[in-house]
Amino acid sequence: MKRLSPEQLDRWQRFQSSGWDFLHGMRSYTDSASELTHSEWRLLGFLENSTGLRISDLSTATRIGMSTVSRQVNKLIQAGYARVDGGSRGDARQKWVKITDAGREVLDTVAAARDRGVLDLVFEVLSDDEFLQLMEMYERLGIRARLLLDGD
Repeated sequence: MKRLSPEQLDRWQRFQSSGWDFLHGMRSYTDSASELTHSEWRLLGFLENSTGLRISDLSTATRIGMSTVSRQVNKLIQAGYARVDGGSRGDARQKWVKITDAGREVLDTVAAARDRGVLDLVFEVLSDDEFLQLMEMYERLGIRARLLLDGD
């Protein structure tokens, strides 16, 4: 079996550690803005930009498991941040979910906190060119992961 060289392992561990530090930093901004979890406000973000999505569509778009999305959507509905429109009685995954005005308000609060975090943690550190390079590299890594994991 192919293994990482000591140098590759060191680089990977530094990359991974810094990535977790960055994500923890970003979440400290957004977590303090509302009671929503990162996944919940991500779901609201997808709903905000649509006329309604099914649970299965949200699961695919966010790459969050269907049962987790279903549970989180139910929580968003109970909180008044989302509502159900129609759907099949026998299959809850086929119900259409839409964002409510209250959902838009809480999402605006979280988005403002996210924007502060991005400005503080990204745009105060990287030049525009550096950020574009980083974005392009992450896009390449994402494409590769989807090709290998999804078989597309």
